[in-house]
Amino acid sequence: MASPLSDLDELVLKCRDQNAKDYIRDAVACYKVGAFRSSIVATWIAVSFDIIDKLKELSLAGDKEAEKQIDEFDNARRKGDIVHSLKFEREILIVCRDKMELISPIEFIDLTRLQEDRNRCAHPSMTTDSEIFKPSAELARMHIRSAVEHLLQYPPAQGKYALDGLVLEVESEYFPTDVSKAVIAFENSPLRKARASLIRNFILVLIKMLLNNANSYKKTSRLTTALNAIATLYSEHYSNTLREKLSKIVRALDAKNLHQVTLLIKGVNDSWQYFDKDVKQRFELYVENLQVDKFEDVEVYLSIDDLKYSAEKRIKQATRNELADALFFDIPEQVSNRIVELYSQSNNYDQANLFASTVITYAGDYNKEQVHGIIKACGENEQIKYSFECGKVINALRKNKNVSDDVVDEWLSASDLKEFLKKKESDSGVASE
Repeated sequence: MASPLSDLDELVLKCRDQNAKDYIRDAVACYKVGAFRSSIVATWIAVSFDIIDKLKELSLAGDKEAEKQIDEFDNARRKGDIVHSLKFEREILIVCRDKMELISPIEFIDLTRLQEDRNRCAHPSMTTDSEIFKPSAELARMHIRSAVEHLLQYPPAQGKYALDGLVLEVESEYFPTDVSKAVIAFENSPLRKARASLIRNFILVLIKMLLNNANSYKKTSRLTTALNAIATLYSEHYSNTLREKLSKIVRALDAKNLHQVTLLIKGVNDSWQYFDKDVKQRFELYVENLQVDKFEDVEVYLSIDDLKYSAEKRIKQATRNELADALFFDIPEQVSNRIVELYSQSNNYDQANLFASTVITYAGDYNKEQVHGIIKACGENEQIKYSFECGKVINALRKNKNVSDDVVDEWLSASDLKEFLKKKESDSGVASE
């Protein structure tokens, strides 16, 4: 059975860059020879210098607060101002927590304990006259682990600065819309080895942007790609965040913006499964009463088992105008069935003529049974048979690859529509005597 204790050498390897590894390696070396006081002091030195390195990186990237902190540190160092340098060291963890958001409040407590124990180790006068502070091996080991897991393993940007940078990256016109490329982009951003809080907050920001501000196809594509990329990189954090927060966000949506949920369902893999029952029920009712200008979205809802019944119910209520205004690149069978049904029920020549263009639009997409149904309707319904557009409908159906000209001619003959045969009987054979 593996030991529950973290391997110290593995902790060294977890450090983000070479400087951090060098800093903490000294602490580990002291620990291994039993110099636990020295180990704790070295660990605090590793933390201090790692924070300064992170502030320098953020300063170079344009973070104003980091620039301010580094300027103060450099001024004290150049002037040999010991008082100011000690003040900087005392407050460095507070700066990391409150101003830079490099550590969380819980991590701040652990690292503050390290700072306090370092002082006890480095300044024996702080103990009683007769005793020297003798830290245990467990205490030294705990501080090494806290230093690595709370700070040294992470890149410099982890708080609001990192979140703002990630959002700007996704909003950029140059952010990829291919998930695999987005993964590469995130692996070279603050999202690499990110804290759970940053991952969670980034997911929530993207979802809120998608549901409230996605006003163009390009923006929607970038947002959904980013969410799918996060799911690839951090599947557990992604699943937990959606399970805990997604329904709350959707509940807060104004009814007029409920259609935006479609963007999430359509673009973000398996997002429907994370909705609570009441949210699913609300959206089922939305689909049943789908607005006219959103009718094309039924294609998305038909692909989800929980929404299929509601979508089919809405399709059965679709009017000629709705079907004429909608445009499907891959028309669902339920929608084409409704087109065939409405065309077959044409009550006058005007209805037949006006709806013929919709029938023709999807002439190449009908299955064999639907083509047969249209031809039968042309023969049985005189309002269609004698309409101006009937011949155009039949000619369009001949381009359908699911049926041959011979089969179409067979159906035309059976429906008493011989005038539309490919080769009329009067043109075949030798003229009768």
